[in-house]
Amino acid sequence: MEIEEYGLAKVLKPHVDDAELRQVESLDGDGSLTDFDYTDKAVRHLAVEEQTLLGGRMTKIEAERVTFDQVSLQSVLIENCVLSSSDWMDCALSRVVFRNSKILGANFVENKWASVVFQNCRIEFATFDSVQASAPVVFVDTRFKDVTFRRSEFPGGHMARCTLDNVEFDGGTYTDFDFRGNDLSTIRGAGYLNGILIEPVQRQEIAEALVSELDLRYPDRDDQ
Repeated sequence: MEIEEYGLAKVLKPHVDDAELRQVESLDGDGSLTDFDYTDKAVRHLAVEEQTLLGGRMTKIEAERVTFDQVSLQSVLIENCVLSSSDWMDCALSRVVFRNSKILGANFVENKWASVVFQNCRIEFATFDSVQASAPVVFVDTRFKDVTFRRSEFPGGHMARCTLDNVEFDGGTYTDFDFRGNDLSTIRGAGYLNGILIEPVQRQEIAEALVSELDLRYPDRDDQ
């Protein structure tokens, strides 16, 4: 398996052999779908349940609604997709790359992740709730807007050149997560980011984020 490095984080790359892929019209199957190429689809509801997706590619998929329930994705590329109103419930993602995609209105709940990468994506109105990562999760050149990380465990991950607009951390573990090179001054819940990696200049940004959450009072000049 090939390894790709993002700063200090090392992730396993998905292995997708284009020569072995076969085009499919849906992601349904008898429990397992391998070497698949699911591309150029516009669907109202992309629903997959109790399925294993192994060694495949999702490209140029536009879905108004997505429901992945107890789905295992192993060595999968998700590229140039628009996934709206998506629920990823009790899923397992290993060696999965989201690239050049929009993930709008998503709920990732009770997921188990390993070597998951988001590259040049837009993630808006999304919640990562109780996502446990056993290998690094990476975000690169990604824009976050109205996103909450709740009770998730992302140790040793990496984030680079990302925009954090109305992002909140609500519990969880982020030890050795590398946040260097991102503006952290507007995040909420900075107190939960114990043990993260930052640059010295980001100490002021963290301080601004913490102070903004306090109900500080300033006396009138006449009261001083």
